[in-house]
Amino acid sequence: MKIRFPINFGLWIGVVAALYVWLYLMSPLAAGGVLPCTFIAVPIFLSGGGKKEQIGNHITSAIIGVAWGVAYIKCSSLLSNYDLSPTTSTALTVLVLTSVLCAIHGIFKPSGLFCSIPMMFGAIASTLFAGPEKWIYLMITLPLGVLLGYACIYGSQVLDENGRWAFFRNRPVS
Repeated sequence: MKIRFPINFGLWIGVVAALYVWLYLMSPLAAGGVLPCTFIAVPIFLSGGGKKEQIGNHITSAIIGVAWGVAYIKCSSLLSNYDLSPTTSTALTVLVLTSVLCAIHGIFKPSGLFCSIPMMFGAIASTLFAGPEKWIYLMITLPLGVLLGYACIYGSQVLDENGRWAFFRNRPVS
């Protein structure tokens, strides 16, 4: 691999990410204050392979993960109302809901939807970070992070093996 490839690939990722951030901050989503959660979804998607056929699974898992995150918060709060310490109510919530989450979504694995456990836990962490009242922003931002991850990895397809931009050259029509 020529040194040009990682340089141009890095440039591609920088431009795509900057454009994403600019558009996000210009949109109504900026009001939610959850832009950093995008960058939780990106590496989870990429570390899972970053393949186009995985996009649906990661998006549905992110959305369901936010719902799980809200359930974690509500369940922990409910248990606190029964004179349990916050530590105990949180630990019990994690015990029960994590067991249920992993079992249920393991069942969906053959279907390829709702089964990216890492994405669900990323979404749960995002929900714990942002708070349950920002669920709608998270349910949009996390899938956008998956799409940003794919847009970044797509840059490897517009570069040839020497790191030259493939869309700037004449290609034969097949």
